[in-house]
Amino acid sequence: MEVSGHELCYISHPNYDKRLSCNILGNLKMKKNWAGWEVWRFTKVNDDGHFIITSWTHDHKVLCSNPDGGVFTTENKHGSWEMFKISPHPNKNGVRIESVEHGRYLAFSGHDLYTMDKEEDTAWHLEPATIHFFISSTCHDKRLSSSHDHPFTHHNRKPWEKWVIEPTNDQIGHFILRSLEHGKYLGSEEDGRLNVSEGKHRWVIISSPHDGVFIQSVEHERKLACNDNGHAYTSEDSGGWETWRLEPIMPGTISGKQIWSFVGIGVATVVTAVAIPFAAMGVVGAMGFGAEGIAAGSMAAGMMSAEAIAGGGAVAASGTVATLQSIGVVGLGAAGASAAAGAGALVGGLSSLGVVAAGRGLENELEGTMVELANSLPLCSWRMW
Repeated sequence: MEVSGHELCYISHPNYDKRLSCNILGNLKMKKNWAGWEVWRFTKVNDDGHFIITSWTHDHKVLCSNPDGGVFTTENKHGSWEMFKISPHPNKNGVRIESVEHGRYLAFSGHDLYTMDKEEDTAWHLEPATIHFFISSTCHDKRLSSSHDHPFTHHNRKPWEKWVIEPTNDQIGHFILRSLEHGKYLGSEEDGRLNVSEGKHRWVIISSPHDGVFIQSVEHERKLACNDNGHAYTSEDSGGWETWRLEPIMPGTISGKQIWSFVGIGVATVVTAVAIPFAAMGVVGAMGFGAEGIAAGSMAAGMMSAEAIAGGGAVAASGTVATLQSIGVVGLGAAGASAAAGAGALVGGLSSLGVVAAGRGLENELEGTMVELANSLPLCSWRMW
């Protein structure tokens, strides 16, 4: 398998629910956060599938390891100690991050970060930097929101409206929706009522002909909906009220240079939101997933990448921008982009789903294209490897 050449990912250890983090001094820690200091840039450096891994925020800091198992950062982007190989873990659910020079695997014991030549504690999850979303009704200026006790909709784009869309590890294409603010999961009842609870209710995200996506309960086969009064519920219909737009939220971050700048002018409190999420890009306005929409999506794919989003680039208000982000990162050709967009890989930014939806129903018509898709999966789609 040939992986993509450039991605922004969280490096997450599933056993301890912690992410690898880099502070302004280049010191490495394992944190519970899903923020900017925990995002890493994977850059492919040769045809052998070797990567250098740099901090997204502190982009001069490069992940490095020594022969004795030490893990740290340097500012050398051209050394052999800074090259890593990503491969499926042979016995665990996840990937291994292997030092090319030393043949040792990145590991975390719960307290210490190191490399080792054994398999224990060496399984990692690579998750896309955009796993946080606003979920917006396409018919109404409303976002799915939640208090600690119940879900509703609101016109705000604030913490209560932020959702984490997490892939399940046991079933590709199934997701759970978690409130970032309250930590509870969105669920539904057979009669259409919504709830939030500790239980992990499963959803699928599929193409809508109304310029967006359907978010459908796996258990009840009913779609998330919002009526003219802003009431959120699930429905058996497949219209505009059931159509939603996923607006990716890049994590807030602040670099060392920014910190010292703020210190210099005496600013005591800094909140920096890098990049985002609801500007319109007209080139994908026609993205209706018919022939014209596919063509628009294919053109736009070449314009969209995690790099563009991270730098504050425009994102698509119509359709799902995450599709374009993932396709841009994966580097698919026009045929692959068309297949991914047209076949329902609408949540490409949720790269754990990756472009698997592009394979449904297209095997006979797009056999060559499917080969291209299979050979160009993003690192974050490791669940499909």
